[in-house]
Amino acid sequence: MSRQTVSAAALAVVLGVAVLAPSQTQAQSYDRLVVFGDSLSDNGNLFAFTGGTQPPAPIYWQGRFSNGRVFTELLGFDATGFGTTAGSVNYAFGGARTDAAMSPPGMQVQLQAYLAGGGTFASGDLVSILGGANNIFQAAGAISADPSLDPLSFMTGAATGAAQDVAGLVNAVAGAGAGTVLVTNLPRLSLTPAFSTPPASTLGDIGSNTFNAALAQGLRTVAAANPNANIIQVDLFTATEFFAANPGLFGISNATDPCFDETAMTLCANPEEYFYFDGVHPTSSGHRALANLALDYMYYGDAGAQTTVLGETAFRQRERALEDGSARLSSRDVWSMGNVVSGGVVYDSTEFDARGVIAAAETETWGARFQLEHMASANWRMGLGLGIDQGDLTAGRLAADIETVSGDLWAGWRSDAWFINGVAGVSSTRFDDIARLTALTPVVHAGKTRAVTTGARVQAGTWMDMGGLALSPRAALAWVSADVDGYLEQGPAARHAIADRTVEGVTAEVALRVEGGGPAFGFYAEGGYRDLLSDDADPVTVALANNTAQPLSTLIDNPLSEQVMVNLGINARLGARVNLDIGYQGRFAEAADSHVGAVTLRLPF
Repeated sequence: MSRQTVSAAALAVVLGVAVLAPSQTQAQSYDRLVVFGDSLSDNGNLFAFTGGTQPPAPIYWQGRFSNGRVFTELLGFDATGFGTTAGSVNYAFGGARTDAAMSPPGMQVQLQAYLAGGGTFASGDLVSILGGANNIFQAAGAISADPSLDPLSFMTGAATGAAQDVAGLVNAVAGAGAGTVLVTNLPRLSLTPAFSTPPASTLGDIGSNTFNAALAQGLRTVAAANPNANIIQVDLFTATEFFAANPGLFGISNATDPCFDETAMTLCANPEEYFYFDGVHPTSSGHRALANLALDYMYYGDAGAQTTVLGETAFRQRERALEDGSARLSSRDVWSMGNVVSGGVVYDSTEFDARGVIAAAETETWGARFQLEHMASANWRMGLGLGIDQGDLTAGRLAADIETVSGDLWAGWRSDAWFINGVAGVSSTRFDDIARLTALTPVVHAGKTRAVTTGARVQAGTWMDMGGLALSPRAALAWVSADVDGYLEQGPAARHAIADRTVEGVTAEVALRVEGGGPAFGFYAEGGYRDLLSDDADPVTVALANNTAQPLSTLIDNPLSEQVMVNLGINARLGARVNLDIGYQGRFAEAADSHVGAVTLRLPF
């Protein structure tokens, strides 16, 4: 087969790296795979069609245009070849154009043959469509053979027509009931050995750029006309540019030459370290990379749902800040008129369990606290507090730096053994350097966002003297709302567009506290139970940037429900004025545990 007839889809070779599919559990599911395309997708159809002559064996592996399986065989489906219609099927032919050419069967013919054989489409189907470059290859050959042709207009016409063919094919498949259509655009053709020098490089890039622009425009129209189909565009052009510029990142030693020398009829000794198997086709490394690129697009809803931990982390931090304010107003200490300034350090570690598609997560922060309090009388106390925390979050394939600034106001009243208090505050949390390890490992996408979290808490209780100990049953209600800004990822794979999200809830708790000790040394222990009375968290909504793919939403329960609470601590008087508090706070929920340690110095003035 000539270079003019081989599939341009093979140019995905610039993704030629041996990487693995994502290991995370995927709730997005597809019942089967149906493939239309050219040699990048062909699992042996042309080989069988030509009686085992194209591509020639044994240079090419088992009828594939590569030295291994093609990317459509690596998406998790066992597809049969041309002629069958049940289960996963592959109708792609090497050398296929996008039109109704008969030999090899063009992509329009592939669809007609599938339908004529009784093939149908359903909402659970994933249909892969990749083609168009053979039209460009053949246009480049025609321009080279006929000097009277205007290169720009001829190539533009060929590429535009090919894009219109593909958009029409997508429209037909979506209109027939296919739930998801995965459409791959063309790479930058000048990055391949066969098109690396002028004038081929110029013509190739004109063709791929024109095709991609026309395809994107056409698919917007198709998506609007088929709202029940999720049309996902795989941006191969951007990905190939990234990999061509960073081959060493993926262990590739040769990103410019073909492994197979078609003149000398020799193969290189290390094909896995090459991007190209021949002038335009990828090695098996390239196909594995292209498969992982496709997987990153196919499962964007699941991958993006991991960002739920951002809202949950902001919610948890505000919940903890409100507790700190209440704690200062509900101890057994006598309230004396005057002022108190205090400061301290806090360490917080929170672990979230894995929940379906949400991987296990952990946050770890260190912070400082500063409080100023005024006791107006033995019955009234008020104060304000400021907090600063820094740390990091790791959640499966997601990681981020955390920086939080918080402020709280509180006031409390007590009379004899009874007390009631209230706290209100706001936090601003920056999630900087958000990094998502894509399915196209080791490619990492970056982003950043911010959460503003508000909350209020009311607590009431009483104290009972029990000899040398004091017991306090108490109850509290709290409201917390974390508003997380949406953000857009940056990177060469499936760029997530994460929507704004609010995590809001009302909690109720009951607890029993015991305190003991003397004037110089004291201790306390507290146990209780907290639950969510209402969980009004928005679903996590994920779209793809500059893409016709539909936003996907995942509703996720707040993991901080049904918490068992444990507070332990000691306090000591250091000299005449300085008090030292050392405390531990544990929160144990079904899907999350947190541990907080704090050291605080208090100085009256």
